[in-house]
Amino acid sequence: MTPVASPRDRGGWWTTLLRGYVIVVLLLAAVWAFSVMGPMSSALEESQQNGLVSVARTASVALETSELPAETVIDKIAADDNLRLTLVSETGEVLAESTDAGMTNHASRPEVIAALAGEVGYDRRLSETDGIEYLYAAIPCEYEGSTCVLRVSMPVSQANEDLSRLRWTSIVLLVASTVLAAGAAWLMARRAAVPVDRLERVRTDFVANASHELKTPVAGIRLLSESIEATSGDGDLEATRAFSGRLSKEVTRLQSLVTDLMDLSRLEDEFRSPNAAATCDLAGIVATAVESRLPNVREHGLTLELDESHWETGGRARISAADATLVVDNLIDNAIAYTEEGVVSVLLATEGHDAVLRVADTGIGIPARDQERIFERFYRVDKARSREEGGTGLGLALVRHAVDRAGGSISVESELGVGSTFTVSLPLA
Repeated sequence: MTPVASPRDRGGWWTTLLRGYVIVVLLLAAVWAFSVMGPMSSALEESQQNGLVSVARTASVALETSELPAETVIDKIAADDNLRLTLVSETGEVLAESTDAGMTNHASRPEVIAALAGEVGYDRRLSETDGIEYLYAAIPCEYEGSTCVLRVSMPVSQANEDLSRLRWTSIVLLVASTVLAAGAAWLMARRAAVPVDRLERVRTDFVANASHELKTPVAGIRLLSESIEATSGDGDLEATRAFSGRLSKEVTRLQSLVTDLMDLSRLEDEFRSPNAAATCDLAGIVATAVESRLPNVREHGLTLELDESHWETGGRARISAADATLVVDNLIDNAIAYTEEGVVSVLLATEGHDAVLRVADTGIGIPARDQERIFERFYRVDKARSREEGGTGLGLALVRHAVDRAGGSISVESELGVGSTFTVSLPLA
């Protein structure tokens, strides 16, 4: 006769299952919170630093076009925002400062050193003047025929406002997800059939919702808009065009970030139920991408080559057209952005049962220590250069998700100073 467990034995089994499930769920929630808050915190700070750079460039244009003294121009730009603007000479002497605070020589400041070397300088530290922690951004500029540095800074407390809101949102969602998971554990112990996929869906939804909260630096956009209004009212078309160009670039950068975040959310969501029947004309997508970039490549003195000699005519890859376009565009754009001179070559071939896309360049290359991490979200090998190129830090993460979803693979071979080669293999239809 088969032994029957007593009610007490069954209760102990259910209790053990419930406790174990709750512990696992809490661990997953902690990992989820860390994975979301870490990259988003980094993205927000980078967005704020980009905003400081925008303000600095706006002020640089104003200094070059205005007949007013530097002190007046800087005070006017900083008046409506809790920002500090400082004009520093090549020797480190402070030529103008929006706060009128007595300031020492700035030649040793890290951001000033970088700007004098022709780069965009960044730092975060306590100010020696007022003891407040600031985010700093500095750019090289010309003033009265001399090379100078224009630095913009904002208190970290102000920079943390958006981050604080993001963290509170994350905490609320974390608590909500934990409560839901605990309820699911209880129902599973009673009914033994509640999916644990809900927690992952909450995490994915959070990324999609948080992308709408990531906005272009308010100070830069507002200043540029006000400058356009002022200069257009004065009839200064040259300055208006300069401000409009900067405004357009900042809006485009924001749009790219939001688009990439939405694509990432879409890919993660569709990964759970991929459309196995989706196919596309990969050769047509590659040819269109190459042709559309030829004018820009020629302007930069580069050569863009396409080799389809080993592609089986009429072949189709087992990947959606949207995902294929995302993969091709990101790989080619990255190759062009990080190649200062030489050739970007695109190869499309049929190898066995796979379609192989290979994008090679003669660019700056990727250090060996970074090659395993370049497909992570928000990971940048060269943060300063990525900002200058308008990158979001999500391009290769999107490529990896799209390739994985199609059942393909992606690899990279790179050598510093020689170039990089990305190879994507996709199953043929």
